[in-house]
Amino acid sequence: MPLIRIDIPEGVSSEKKAIIHKGVREVVLKTLAPKEVKYDYVSIREAFGIIGDGLPVVDVDLRPGREPERKKALVDGIADLLGETLGIKPEDIYVIFRETPAHNHYTGGQPLPEWVPADK
Repeated sequence: MPLIRIDIPEGVSSEKKAIIHKGVREVVLKTLAPKEVKYDYVSIREAFGIIGDGLPVVDVDLRPGREPERKKALVDGIADLLGETLGIKPEDIYVIFRETPAHNHYTGGQPLPEWVPADK
């Protein structure tokens, strides 16, 4: 699973953050990483700003290999989730993907293997 950080406006309740956290994990499993459940690297952070003026920002750090269609599906799923949970319009969400080689991703002191789609 990629590392996903979502910056949302200050003051969002813990309950809504939990909904977003769980929902993002589900969207990732449906789009970017089918069947991959070992890793859970989703964080929800509060930031100073207002909707549509720099927030929300979604950072997605992952190993290379996902097709543009998978990335678009993730963006759409997160936009739907933030719309349902916080009333945010898709045009107010900024998503950036950063792809770095697998040998730059470590867990348990070991580099991750190259990404291979589990659904192919």
